[in-house]
Amino acid sequence: MEVVRRAYEAFARGDLDGVLEAMDPDVEWAPAIAPLLGVEPVRGKDALRRFFTQQLPEGFVDFEATPSSIEDLGDTVLVNVRYFGRGRVSGVPVSLEVFSLITLSGGQVVTLRDYETRVAALEAAGLSE
Repeated sequence: MEVVRRAYEAFARGDLDGVLEAMDPDVEWAPAIAPLLGVEPVRGKDALRRFFTQQLPEGFVDFEATPSSIEDLGDTVLVNVRYFGRGRVSGVPVSLEVFSLITLSGGQVVTLRDYETRVAALEAAGLSE
């Protein structure tokens, strides 16, 4: 859980290297905001760096990912997170609450997938409430 917590803290302070340090070289990152940006799930650290430095800023300004809870589920971590930003072109605020299911291996994030509900995330992890 500390790896995940540190990665969110690094993102909040704009420390991209700190975020990438927590990622497995072959990380698969599928956040709910990817379709809003017209991108597929991101695979690998280089693609994730592009996502954070090019694709995300092309679509949003003042983007934030703020976790409200982080739960240890064994091999996975469940994060209730709120994404917030403003459309770069429209200026329209976008706010989205999701449940990120994060798989770790060897102390690094291997996968991140967002789900609309806690129940859906737990089901994906093979668990129930």
